Amino acid sequence: MKIALIHYRLILRGGLERRLFNYTNYLLEQGHEVEVIVAKRSHDAQLPEAVKVHVLSPGLMPKVFRQRYFDHLLGKFMQQQNYDLSLSLMRTSHQDLVLCPGNHLGFLKAMHKKGNRLTDKEQIRCDKAAFRQSRKIIAASEMMAKELRELYHIPQDKIHVLRPPVNLAHFKPGNKVHRDAYRKKYNLPLDKRIFLFISSSHFRKGLPLLLDCFRQLQDTDAVLVIAGLPPVQSELPNVIDLQYNTQMEELYAAADFTIHPARYEPFGQIVPESLSSGTPVIISDT
Repeated sequence: MKIALIHYRLILRGGLERRLFNYTNYLLEQGHEVEVIVAKRSHDAQLPEAVKVHVLSPGLMPKVFRQRYFDHLLGKFMQQQNYDLSLSLMRTSHQDLVLCPGNHLGFLKAMHKKGNRLTDKEQIRCDKAAFRQSRKIIAASEMMAKELRELYHIPQDKIHVLRPPVNLAHFKPGNKVHRDAYRKKYNLPLDKRIFLFISSSHFRKGLPLLLDCFRQLQDTDAVLVIAGLPPVQSELPNVIDLQYNTQMEELYAAADFTIHPARYEPFGQIVPESLSSGTPVIISDT
């Protein structure tokens, strides 16, 4: 089959972006022809040579309208193509299947926000268009399926739950034998208990709560290691910010625990990755 995978950006960071790479590699292994359609691409994000990448740039369009304009460009592009199947990992409306890794109405409800800003209205509009136009919606969790039914009034027979894949070749318990070597590589203490926090959305994923907790743990052996963006400035001696790292399997192996006190988390890719790496996870009940 000739399959199109659609996402806004082709970069090396983020759980959804890792899903794009995982899906691409899996489909290639199954013998399919894969093309990837994005709005922007990082120079260091390399896919296998067999994959053709199409970049539909929104140019100088104001940020709030970029996803809508990308969807417009995508519609024109898809009219000229002949794919057997198309799957979008974002809010677009010109594909067969759309992934629902999250939704804006659910986010606003969890955050107790009204959603009156232009950016909120635009994201909700894109959500509704994507869910309405796609033949099937792939929800990342039962929680997402429930929100699709209750908040967007999507019929149950249009929703399928498919949890994101984990690359078990990278995330495996055997990495733990290199624990001390990885700690030395990243200048992490060998004699401390390391709590790993991975995030590209710090407020939603609970960083303020963690910083408050570790402020009270300065006299213990607990160290919070942050991996992600944006950079975190903290005066606490037991907080280390590594910023973003592409070798996440090494950080899981170096840590004693992964900690993820999210206020709203549709799935949480880091949870199965950490567990597959042999590192326990401390999570919120959201």
